[in-house]
Amino acid sequence: MESLKGMTAFVAAAELLSYPSAGRVLGVSSSAIAKSIARLENELGVRLFHRTTRSIGLTEEGAVFYDRCKHILDDIYDAQAMISSTRSRPKGRLRVSVPQIFGHSLLMPLLPGFLKEYPEIELDIDFEDRVIDIIGEGIDVAVRSGELRDTRLIGHRLGEQHFVVCGSPDYLKKQGCPQTPSDLLRHSCIHFKYPSNGLLAQWSFSSPDTNLNLPRNLIFNNTDAGLRAAIDGLGLAHLPVYVSEPAIKKKLLQPILTEFMVPLGSLSLIWPSNRHLSPKVRAFVDFVIDAVRSNPSILEPKWL
Repeated sequence: MESLKGMTAFVAAAELLSYPSAGRVLGVSSSAIAKSIARLENELGVRLFHRTTRSIGLTEEGAVFYDRCKHILDDIYDAQAMISSTRSRPKGRLRVSVPQIFGHSLLMPLLPGFLKEYPEIELDIDFEDRVIDIIGEGIDVAVRSGELRDTRLIGHRLGEQHFVVCGSPDYLKKQGCPQTPSDLLRHSCIHFKYPSNGLLAQWSFSSPDTNLNLPRNLIFNNTDAGLRAAIDGLGLAHLPVYVSEPAIKKKLLQPILTEFMVPLGSLSLIWPSNRHLSPKVRAFVDFVIDAVRSNPSILEPKWL
């Protein structure tokens, strides 16, 4: 059992390249991680890490040992997850990270049904638009956009992100309805600014209209504020379809330029790459996938 603890400490330190970070993930002190790895090195008779005052890195022997330890620990976690899933209902704390827009517009409506089905799961949800270290921050499952490049993670693609340009009927009656993206240069435009870096979100037009220098009449770092501004007739907004669709159905907003729109990236559920998920993670992943699958218009409404 002591060897297993040592391997767990070593793998965490190897993946995070930090004793303090490994300690935070495992719930122990940095010195405990250092002692576990020192014992391993004494038993093996080799150095597993190059160490400086500011960083650590795997030695050649450490890299080989990491690959073997990773497989061993994955097999153990797989076995534990399989046995656990057959003996008990999903329960315990589940840490979830989602983008602000997805969380407010898509995840929140799913929570009553999920918690009714799995009352013993304790949800701890972070609404974050910044880039996160899922493993380093102890996140169980996350929703993120774009391509998955971290080999320590696996994921399930939920679908493409579709956006729409829309305005209130009153605004379009007074200002006229744009017929092409370049017509927007003569209109009031409402932009979304990413809270994490202050950059403006791209408007998802097909070529050759991908880099239009649109007027910046209103800029918000909150999608609900942009939605409200568009409904109030303050300009034309570029919004995810799952944010704008309720207002469009109520005829508070009117979609325009739909034939010029293209998907802007994809949304995926991602989690650390153990091959068998814990029951609580599996329950959440399956629930969200089933919700999207049973209602595909969540991400791509029929009117697009």
